[in-house]
Amino acid sequence: MREKSERLNEDEFLLAVIHDIRLHLRKSVVHAQFIERDVEASRSPELSAHLAEILSAGKEMATLLTRLAKYAAAGLAQSEQPAGDIGTLFDSALRRVADKNVNSEIDARPLRGCGVRTPYPIETVLGELLDNALKFRQGPVKISMIVEREQNSHVFGLKDTGIGFDSQFSERIFRPLERLHPTSVYPGSGLGLAICQRIVECHGGKLWAESKPGEGSTFWFTVPA
Repeated sequence: MREKSERLNEDEFLLAVIHDIRLHLRKSVVHAQFIERDVEASRSPELSAHLAEILSAGKEMATLLTRLAKYAAAGLAQSEQPAGDIGTLFDSALRRVADKNVNSEIDARPLRGCGVRTPYPIETVLGELLDNALKFRQGPVKISMIVEREQNSHVFGLKDTGIGFDSQFSERIFRPLERLHPTSVYPGSGLGLAICQRIVECHGGKLWAESKPGEGSTFWFTVPA
């Protein structure tokens, strides 16, 4: 109980710090925009480049803070929710990544009519895993959902035909801010899978991955029945 309480206090502290950093960042970006406007007519190419770097870094930092806030909030999501249809949740998650859903074939038929209690934001988990599958690919990708039932839990798998990864990294990929590829190739904060793991484990489930380079990946997670 003490360990859980300490973790919650840490998450609340992190959210408070993120809030204050956002305020200072917003001020910095606004003043950089004022400078950009005021010296637009006389600035040199070098000054233009420096201002562009400042504004770009500010945008990237704001995105990272948003993701960090989501990571911290994942450990605070404790409220009970009524039973729901996971197929409906999947459809909602799919709409959130609609802009990335090109040249893909997605089969979610096994989820149809599968009702589960959802005491945590399972839609977020589905959305992050979908985002991952649509990002880490080269060309068209096929995504399919798998549903299994164990004695005390439902087991869901999201299988893709993306680039895959070496199994030696199957634990490392869940660490916060961990990346296997440079952001210039596959942009991202390195927090998506860490957010999923926090949500699932915080509520009694588990999350793991199976993959081979060039052969796609399957991300599994359990939901207590």
